[in-house]
Amino acid sequence: MPPLGRTSLLGTLLAYAGLTLGVCILSRASACAGAPQPASHGTAAEETALWAFFGPVAPGMSLGTWSIVHVTPPRGGSVIFTLRAAGLPDLELAVTRLVPDGPRPLARTAHLALYLARPDPSDSPTPSATLAAATALAEAFTAREAAMSPPLAPLTP
Repeated sequence: MPPLGRTSLLGTLLAYAGLTLGVCILSRASACAGAPQPASHGTAAEETALWAFFGPVAPGMSLGTWSIVHVTPPRGGSVIFTLRAAGLPDLELAVTRLVPDGPRPLARTAHLALYLARPDPSDSPTPSATLAAATALAEAFTAREAAMSPPLAPLTP
């Protein structure tokens, strides 16, 4: 096999760069054309009011052994609260409007229901640590409800 010359090496590098650029462009185009995210159901003012309601129930808040590490904006009728405790996997709880005849939540307040954002199989019991975290978050919301009613428009059932 003859040694690679400068021209063939440059050609190979240009072909690789072109292929990489093509893959990047196609990946970006497919990501942009992917399934749309569920839209929020509330107006900007209603979402602002919801964030005001949550107030201190935000990242950094301690809930016993759990702490809130992330909160998503309202989408698809719920807000996802990610909680973390030492030695346990992160827990994502979906906070929605309470529907009296709806599915039984892990925890609830007068207006809100808390569910697992990624449910376990229906035949597996909910771990006690998960129930404790949901209860602690619900208690934080109950304290907020004592101060003000939650704006429920972004949290459609």
